[in-house]
Amino acid sequence: MEELSRKVEAILYSSKNPLKISEIAEYLETDNNTVLKCIREIIRSYENINSSLTLGQFGNRYKIKLNDAFISVVSPFVDREFNEKELSMLSYIYKNPSQISGTLREKFGYNYKDTLVKLQKEKMVMSKKYRNTHKYEVTKDFYKKFNINKRSIKKEAKQ
Repeated sequence: MEELSRKVEAILYSSKNPLKISEIAEYLETDNNTVLKCIREIIRSYENINSSLTLGQFGNRYKIKLNDAFISVVSPFVDREFNEKELSMLSYIYKNPSQISGTLREKFGYNYKDTLVKLQKEKMVMSKKYRNTHKYEVTKDFYKKFNINKRSIKKEAKQ
């Protein structure tokens, strides 16, 4: 079991995105319960040694991540996937779907297209032709990357 736990740990550490238990089980040719036991063992191990790492759960997916207490310590050394302007534009498009090019230009300046191109390349934003311009919305990949559940958001908005 210890060797299998080490393999699960290596997979969770190396994966770019959080993984489902079933994905790990299928790859290691074992069952879901065995992988779940390994995950619990990894969690206990990190707690026992008071590690700066922890196992994060994102819905029904898992990924090894930095313990929240150490985020400020490492922030100067971490390469950001998105810069402040990109995050700001993503947030704006998420909160205000179907924004047209002109609105984004007014809000983010004349070089807004450079930011949009990067966000489209990363598959975070999609465009749809609308009259003589384009409308922009976030993609399914955006929801997955930021672990946003559309259904629960809609329920919260109705309440």
